[in-house]
Amino acid sequence: MSELRISIQLGVDGETVKRDVLEIAEHKLGEMTDEEIESAIEIKIRTWVDRMIQVEWEVIDE
Repeated sequence: MSELRISIQLGVDGETVKRDVLEIAEHKLGEMTDEEIESAIEIKIRTWVDRMIQVEWEVIDE
């Protein structure tokens, strides 16, 4: 079965810290328009980013 493969890299302060390849089975794309496919890719990327990035913070008394 064929897949749409998307190369993705996460950079922090100009340095690549994580690389990955995301895949979407082409049968899931079916009869989608180019705009719908682009939207599906963006959703896949946002989901990946949400899993990869954690930000922690706290207020420091000076």
